[in-house]
Amino acid sequence: MNELANMVKGRFGANEPVLAEDILALLPGISRQTAYKKIEAAVDSGELVRYGRGVYYVPEQTRFGTSALPAMSVVRCKWLQDEDGAIGYITGATLANEAGLTEQVPAVLEVATNRETTRVRDAAPFGGWRKIRLRRPCATVTDDNVDALRFLDPVTQEPVDQMDGRALESLRELADRAGRAKVYELAACYPAKTSKRFIECEARDVFA
Repeated sequence: MNELANMVKGRFGANEPVLAEDILALLPGISRQTAYKKIEAAVDSGELVRYGRGVYYVPEQTRFGTSALPAMSVVRCKWLQDEDGAIGYITGATLANEAGLTEQVPAVLEVATNRETTRVRDAAPFGGWRKIRLRRPCATVTDDNVDALRFLDPVTQEPVDQMDGRALESLRELADRAGRAKVYELAACYPAKTSKRFIECEARDVFA
């Protein structure tokens, strides 16, 4: 097996997305140019696959042929999770759909991530999404606050007093995971209308 592909597999496992920078970290003491030549050699041998710009994986052979990466695992690697924990979360209409706040299935994937420095930017789409929109989160995302941010985003966008019973129940589940104290703590990072929506939340018994 190609030496570099073997190193990647040993460190990250097979059929797992790996960022180019993480592969370069496995090759200390050599220039980036030389490191990329090693990456290209591994790709040429078929033992390392380039999923897209800056994303690679060690494939597995199945009865259907060479394995393919699930698109969401690439999203997670690029924008949602690193070795220290949460760095982002799905937001917008996709979050509303996944949380049960709406039945609309969006064609645009929206992600709030610490890796985005601009307020909002469209990234090159993949995985069947028509667009992938990256946002800078209102507060730095951590394991400790990601559930609160996932609650605050839809509350900011949608009037709580106009939600039907099903959507309210889904919002209560988000609130339960987030915790009242953490939600109120992070409210200062959001627009003034977010705090005003808490009045609607209290009136509709969103918080346990």
